[in-house]
Amino acid sequence: MIPKADVHFDFRAKLVVAVLVMSLVALLTSDITLYALMVFLVLYLAIQGLSRHALIYALIALVLGMMRVVSNGNGLTFLLPEMFLFILVRTTIMLMAAEPLLGMPPGEVVAVCKKMRVPDMAALPLTFMLRFLPAVEGEFRDVFEALGMRRLLSFRHPLRTFEHVVTPVMLRSSRIAEELAASAESRGISSPGEHTCRRAIRFGCHDAALSIISMAIAFSCVVFDKGFLA
Repeated sequence: MIPKADVHFDFRAKLVVAVLVMSLVALLTSDITLYALMVFLVLYLAIQGLSRHALIYALIALVLGMMRVVSNGNGLTFLLPEMFLFILVRTTIMLMAAEPLLGMPPGEVVAVCKKMRVPDMAALPLTFMLRFLPAVEGEFRDVFEALGMRRLLSFRHPLRTFEHVVTPVMLRSSRIAEELAASAESRGISSPGEHTCRRAIRFGCHDAALSIISMAIAFSCVVFDKGFLA
């Protein structure tokens, strides 16, 4: 089991990693460089104490890698075409990069955005999204547990199962959005004054090191993938 750690990176350093990874997902074509990027992201999650997430993503990467090898570029029957595997690999990488951002306290994100003088029209939707997505994830989990207890989850009736899952989540998501908006407003998210945070907001040496290492890895992946050294 990967040991837990207490390393905390600044929001800006995490944002650098996320932007670089999203760019690499669009640029890279070789499986070797993509899985090398996954290894870096597993370590990136583990040193932040996200050991459980790191292990889950590592297992997903292993399964996807085996499926890509077995398919040999032809897909696995009509149920798993090659394009679907192509999308799954890249989606997994993007989720790994976004995981530390999604778990950040909204107050810290607001304080960082205020410190960076990010316009409210960009900062407020970002903060709301980082709070909304984990809440919806929790709703999906609760719905699946409730359906499982009532034995309503069935692969023999996929459309009915889809309806049982999506309908309550959609209704609950609307309520969550209203509650989050009211909560944010009551905490002064739109206040023009200076926003503070209990956690020290500063870009430290470890944040700079993470940014530099990430840029070096991104550059190396592009060079190797495009064969510039050949």
